[in-house]
Amino acid sequence: MTVSDTAAPPESPPPGGQRRRGLPIPSFESMRHREFRLYWVSTALVFFEQGMANVALGWFVLELTDSAAWVSAVVAARGIPMFLLTVPAGVIADRWDRRMMLIITQSLAALAALVFAALVWSGEVTAPIAFGFALVLGSSTAFGLPTRQAIIPMLVPREELMNAIVTGAMARTSSMLIGPALAGVLIAVGGAELSFAVQAVFMVLSTFMLIPLRSASRRVSGVSGVSGVSGEADGGQPVRRRSMFGDFREAWGFLRAEPALLVIIALMVNTGLFMIGPMQSLVPFLIRDELGGGPDSFGLVLSAMALGTLTTSTFLTSMGGMKNKGGFFAMALIGGSICFGSIALSPWLGMAIFFFYVWGAFGGFFQAMSQTLLQTHTPDEMMGRVMGVSTLASMGTMPLGAIIAGVMATVLDAQSAVVISAVICLTFAISALIGAPRFRRLR
Repeated sequence: MTVSDTAAPPESPPPGGQRRRGLPIPSFESMRHREFRLYWVSTALVFFEQGMANVALGWFVLELTDSAAWVSAVVAARGIPMFLLTVPAGVIADRWDRRMMLIITQSLAALAALVFAALVWSGEVTAPIAFGFALVLGSSTAFGLPTRQAIIPMLVPREELMNAIVTGAMARTSSMLIGPALAGVLIAVGGAELSFAVQAVFMVLSTFMLIPLRSASRRVSGVSGVSGVSGEADGGQPVRRRSMFGDFREAWGFLRAEPALLVIIALMVNTGLFMIGPMQSLVPFLIRDELGGGPDSFGLVLSAMALGTLTTSTFLTSMGGMKNKGGFFAMALIGGSICFGSIALSPWLGMAIFFFYVWGAFGGFFQAMSQTLLQTHTPDEMMGRVMGVSTLASMGTMPLGAIIAGVMATVLDAQSAVVISAVICLTFAISALIGAPRFRRLR
């Protein structure tokens, strides 16, 4: 049975969801599970750290070098591991203890943040050292993000999956609503080293929240034809474990057989290249050079974007039974592309903040629909690998997008580079909406 066969199942009300005169009422059904609540707190803390890092590292390198090339390079350094490691991380997540993977990767990131804070405080940091720190953070995220996504179906029943995904996304957006603003304040009060030290503390606390997640420690039976007992099939007979490449090829074969899911992956690639990458590398220049803002303004606009995402996510918690999720997914990308271009053309900071908010609202829909559709139609034993591919598609393409945007900004200017990127993203989204009816009808 393919995704297209199950694209339009009979409609049923979402678990815990309620409606009053057609308006969705927020529901947090997945939070009744203790392990999911701990996971939620851990997720909030880790993305709190990442929201702070987006401001602290980018602004620190900008002040250190005053170079668009170096800012783009550091942004790319955080994304290079996403390109190289997310797929292997997804394979490992389907073979090993997912909880332990997160504990190890987050502990290493916390240690790196503490060391970097000490170097900044001592005045010994150079641009190449910042580049190396960005590589470490990117490596931690590359292993952590697909693993964290693959854990969700292990903590809640399948019928509550969309609610859990959206509620988990709210942890991310709530953290990033406060994190960027806090980073700006900490930089202004105590310098970048204070921000990096606080980030390390959040990573340590997040790691402690993972320790009780016993459900996330079990291995997924059926991976590579092998049960939880290494080297034995479900019937107890020895079998030959496939290589990691063989495991990935199995997952890629699954995706190739599901063209509607491939459209989602393609749109995520498009977003990574022409929205996430340019946003990370060029928005600091728009804020400083076009709108006359500083690090506090940079943190403010990122918080406005997170607030928009949180607004959308709140209402999506009760909309698990909605039809045509694929079509709404593409429409969210269309609206986000228009807002992205409008940010670059905004003549003053207040207007830019408004478009950041609306952009975040579309982004919340985009994130929720992409993960819900992929996880709903992916078997548990392939979840880590498919999440690895989706992370590669959205985040792993970010460094290339940052480099492309940096080159365009050097040849033209940051404003023109953002507008061109937004137009390209818009074109792909419209093409998918019109030309892929099975994707459009996905539920």
